[in-house]
Amino acid sequence: MNASKHVWIVFKKEVKDIVRDKKTLLTSIFVPMLLIPILSMLVGGSIEDLSRDINENVTIALTQESNTDEIRDIVENQIIKDYPNISLIDTDDPIKAINESKVRVVLDFEKDYASKLAEGKPFAIKLIYDKSQTKSQGSLGILWNAIGDYNDRIVKQRLDSLGVNPEILTPAMIEESNIANEEKTSGSILAVSLPMMLVVLMASGGIAAATDLVAGEKERNTFEPLLTTKPGRSSLLLGKYLAVTLFSFVSVVATMIGAIIGFVIDPSSMGMGVGTDITGFSIQPLAFFMVIVISITLGMTFSGLQIALSSYAKSFKEAQTYMSFLMIIVMIPAFATMLMQPNDIPVYMFLVPVMNTLSAFKIVLGGSINYAYLLMALGSSVVYVVITLCLAATLFKKENVILRS
Repeated sequence: MNASKHVWIVFKKEVKDIVRDKKTLLTSIFVPMLLIPILSMLVGGSIEDLSRDINENVTIALTQESNTDEIRDIVENQIIKDYPNISLIDTDDPIKAINESKVRVVLDFEKDYASKLAEGKPFAIKLIYDKSQTKSQGSLGILWNAIGDYNDRIVKQRLDSLGVNPEILTPAMIEESNIANEEKTSGSILAVSLPMMLVVLMASGGIAAATDLVAGEKERNTFEPLLTTKPGRSSLLLGKYLAVTLFSFVSVVATMIGAIIGFVIDPSSMGMGVGTDITGFSIQPLAFFMVIVISITLGMTFSGLQIALSSYAKSFKEAQTYMSFLMIIVMIPAFATMLMQPNDIPVYMFLVPVMNTLSAFKIVLGGSINYAYLLMALGSSVVYVVITLCLAATLFKKENVILRS
């Protein structure tokens, strides 16, 4: 029986063991498949609700010194008259009302505002808010706009009284022109969250399998008998390695299915509440193929690391501890590059582990495809696969490591 058949036998044996473990299947496949759409809808929905509440329900109050009939008239009939979402309410203690989230912003007019307004001089309106409260800080911008519109009206009235055309104050008109179509916008939104999610899944998908297939067998005292069977150490390693790799991709696919389910149920969930829905986008076939291959090599890299750590560990618990450190190492670059734009990615990142996959996904989803960079990411990923597999093989063949207790 040749080595390839030995690898296939070991691979089938390990896959069967994983499939028999209902706890592993539940936590690594079915839970993510349900959890991802639920989290997407909850996070996206909560952000949308918060944004809607900030924009549609702005409560303001006046300080006790400013709470006069004249100032109330200015606020209600001039400043917020065109803003039905802003309401002026009465309160005995405005600052306390902010702390209790009953009021978003408190206005404090300058004492001699009336004389300055009559003389055409500027007067101050202090806006008191709580920066630690998202709703209070968000309402501040809305009130700024309202006061800005009030200033424009007063300026227009003053210029009209002087017979001056108000257009003299606006030498340049601003017109916006967005060159990004819906397809590119959708891709840029996905480029923020999808690469990070995929990389974390690639790093964590095979942990359960890798921990059980070596460290778990050590603890169950089934590993040493396995070493006495016909398959050599290399065949055993490759069989377990391929099983871990397969399981990591099954976990990723299950999570992606969950994300698709969430998108079908609520298309706005993938937009994470930013106000732009994912309406569909296209990717060049070659670029799509390359980024898939790069992601596969990333999964193979992590599988090699996980097998190596599991081989070094003396017990199942010790292997889990090592795997947790591996996850921390992965999440640092994932979060560090989360908000990085495709055009801002430096060249060296296409050569750094984990970052090369993140960068490849970002430039493809963001519509800034550079095949030279993709080749750099693919080449470096292949190198890391070889390095981690050699590391796992080295540890797997050392008696003082593989049989240590």
